[in-house]
Amino acid sequence: MPVFIALYRGINVGGKNSVKMESLRAMHERLGHRGVKSYIQSGNIVFAANGSADAVARKLAAEFAATFGVAAKPMVVDAKRWGQFVRGNPYAKLAAQNPNVVHAGICAGGPDEKALNALLGRTGGSEAFTVGKGIVYLHAPDGFGRSTFAAGMERAGGVAMTVRNWRTVAALWEMAKSYV
Repeated sequence: MPVFIALYRGINVGGKNSVKMESLRAMHERLGHRGVKSYIQSGNIVFAANGSADAVARKLAAEFAATFGVAAKPMVVDAKRWGQFVRGNPYAKLAAQNPNVVHAGICAGGPDEKALNALLGRTGGSEAFTVGKGIVYLHAPDGFGRSTFAAGMERAGGVAMTVRNWRTVAALWEMAKSYV
């Protein structure tokens, strides 16, 4: 059974759309997923399931809306691809020093690198980014929450995106590796 990582967007952020991880894990288990584990309260789930990442994401979105009454638009990545994300991090040395200043923007499709460069030029911040296949790696040395660039990444990139700090990315990878 393939292993996946689901990143739920728009839950447990700023007190909105509050969902307990116990309830989210139970929803996954009702769908027949195996070995369901959550990481922190921001909607990160590692599990094994049959099907493709896209098919699993569609089922999760429908079940989430039916169960919790709100849309969450989960992004689902298979563990093999997640490992590629981890190994491809151009800011790995910076992440080893401080994983809270390096982030991964997991994308639904290919982000517009030219538009992201234009945004970075307009915001004039200290950030640096690199676009990979389905991911934007971001180094935000002054903090993600203070970054004007980070706030505009999704819109400029032109694709749905959910961002996690590198500590979370690495922890999810360790959890996913435990399945194999």
